Amino acid sequence: MKLPLPTLLTLLLFGCGTEPAPASTPTPEPTPIEALNQLDTRTPVPLQPMMAWHQKQNMQAHLVAIQKLTDALSREDWEGVGAAVLPIAPSPQMQMQCEHMGAGADGFTARALDFHERAAKIGLAAEQHDVSAVLAATSHTLEACTGCHATYRQEVMDAESWQGITGQKLEHHAPE
Repeated sequence: MKLPLPTLLTLLLFGCGTEPAPASTPTPEPTPIEALNQLDTRTPVPLQPMMAWHQKQNMQAHLVAIQKLTDALSREDWEGVGAAVLPIAPSPQMQMQCEHMGAGADGFTARALDFHERAAKIGLAAEQHDVSAVLAATSHTLEACTGCHATYRQEVMDAESWQGITGQKLEHHAPE
């Protein structure tokens, strides 16, 4: 049986009595934050917005401390070096903050506390008025910073999600 050309073309283009394949549902585009998180493979540190802001302020204060320390060291101002290291030295308050901030990320608290322990060695070297030892201790401290930032990233979430991950008490803070 010979089919007319228009019929043959129709069958070739549209099939022989088969249902057209259902159109697949397009995958929704990720939000910009989701896209960034897919690219950023560091371990998330779950934080509520106010906690994340507080942590960023602490990181900025740590940088200011290092800047003041290097400035004082360049002038061999040993009192200035000692004063500059105080905000990053270990303290009970800093330990509580590190434990609270790192509650949802394995290893984060240990790294944060290690940073502060390393910073204490800067102060000890400054007491000896030893420029090389202060520089070595500062480098060792900054190594803790870069290692932590290479490993972890903030993941901001609502209080209920944070509590679910950490098992800790909810915090509801108004922005400062």
